[in-house]
Amino acid sequence: MSTPTMADPEAAVKQASAHLYEAMTHHYGPLDLAAHQPLVKAISEYGQFSRAHDEDGVTKASTHVYEALTKHFGPRDLSADDPVVKALAEYGKACRDAGLK
Repeated sequence: MSTPTMADPEAAVKQASAHLYEAMTHHYGPLDLAAHQPLVKAISEYGQFSRAHDEDGVTKASTHVYEALTKHFGPRDLSADDPVVKALAEYGKACRDAGLK
């Protein structure tokens, strides 16, 4: 999944976010994710650090996303070609391209 070049960077972020949700629901089944859940918070943190171009923060947030995924869904072996990993990378790139709000 790659985000096509879009004139509106925020639209690209929304599209990448939708791709991430689709990848997770395809991989893990139906999800009912609320803003207070650790997985949603970790993905939000990842997006915020990506927007700020804070690579140390992105690294820490990536770890938090992995921890939240494994806590929510159980142990996972996520490789670079995993659809969730690809979608998360797409989301991070879209956030970096969009920059801070």
